[in-house]
Amino acid sequence: MPFGRKFWAGIPIVLVVGAIIAVTYGKKNKERVVRIIEAPRVVVTPNRIKVDRPPPPPLNGSFVSLVGIGDDEMVSEGFKLSRPYDVRILALGEGISGEMYDYGWIINMGSHETVWRMGYHDTEHAGGAQKNRMVDEVVTLGPGNYMVYYVSDGSHSWDGWNASAPIKQEAWGISLLGADGTVDQTAVGAYEVSSDPAIVAQLIGIGDGERHSYRFSLDEETKVRVYALGEGDRSEMYDFAWIENAETGRAVWEMTFRTSQHAGGATKNRLFNDMIVLPAGQYILRYQSDGSHSADDWNSTPPNDPANYGVTLTKVKG
Repeated sequence: MPFGRKFWAGIPIVLVVGAIIAVTYGKKNKERVVRIIEAPRVVVTPNRIKVDRPPPPPLNGSFVSLVGIGDDEMVSEGFKLSRPYDVRILALGEGISGEMYDYGWIINMGSHETVWRMGYHDTEHAGGAQKNRMVDEVVTLGPGNYMVYYVSDGSHSWDGWNASAPIKQEAWGISLLGADGTVDQTAVGAYEVSSDPAIVAQLIGIGDGERHSYRFSLDEETKVRVYALGEGDRSEMYDFAWIENAETGRAVWEMTFRTSQHAGGATKNRLFNDMIVLPAGQYILRYQSDGSHSADDWNSTPPNDPANYGVTLTKVKG
């Protein structure tokens, strides 16, 4: 704080929200002088004083910049590549004993594949506390639409460090840059939200306590890829999808714990990503969620592909 050196030494100070009151006494006439100095909002916590500060500017030469990440945040930004491109990834986060708590990852939105992830064993010390971790590497990404994600836990971030800050604290988060220090505008563009004509039915962005359905028909026997994200454990599924025969009401496919796999993030995040064959007929795609942990608000670490939380059916060519 710019006023710190002027008033800390030997002067009584009272911290209030939005201002500092500095009480001093004149040397000659002993008069009492009260000055009110405007200050950033001050939040008092049990073990430290935290002053809110604006996020840092994007890193020079970056085409994706998710920096200045605070506590309990999840942020994302998309981009498109028109051709293979060498990308420098600079990511700073928090990790201890092989596990990351603040970290980023990149999803290919066409294939739903996690093409890059900040794993603890791929990081190095970022200076300051040992838990400050950093990745600075170049990877080649193919053409397509991508989404960059970053998630943080409830402490040690740009909001306030509970241990020594990293050397490049302004880069806390994840940034993507051109490998040569410049961005080739002929290769890098804005993320495009487009509808895949192969999608048969889709229910995504599912929130808490919701039930959705979508009726569709198939003129012939069709091979369909089911991509479904949900929540569950060995005893029960809490957020899940199923397909009904519209005429009989019988389920012809259902997402279960046994048929699904870990979807990244919290262990309860589940993924079904496989092909099924449906005969010609009328069908209803359904999705049901419970009262927590969804696209509305994640109460634990989200899955790798949170933008597609729900279910998507796509026709398989050939």
